[in-house]
Amino acid sequence: MLELDNRQLQREQFLTICGLKGLEAFGRIRKYEGFSELCSLGVVDKRRGKGLGRRMVKALVEQTEGPLYLVSIIPAWFETFGFKTCSEYPPEIAEKLAYCTGSLPVPEPYVVMLLN
Repeated sequence: MLELDNRQLQREQFLTICGLKGLEAFGRIRKYEGFSELCSLGVVDKRRGKGLGRRMVKALVEQTEGPLYLVSIIPAWFETFGFKTCSEYPPEIAEKLAYCTGSLPVPEPYVVMLLN
């Protein structure tokens, strides 16, 4: 099971997709001054491969204005939406990258991506 950033959760930050058997997918937009962050994206294991993650990202992107950052271990997947790996980003995203690297260890490297 993959762990996600569960800090400072606020209900209004989330979009969800629910089916007959309950929650299927979820995603979150954290708004900052001058930019937003796409985070806490997930699809229930049994519902993966059905396009729910893609639907969720598209819906989250549609509700944002301005630069949209994310921290990910699967950059190739997010590139299909127009995100690009970046090396310059706001301090809040640098803190998120440090949090993920230190508290959510995985074999893959974390990268910061930007959709302008």
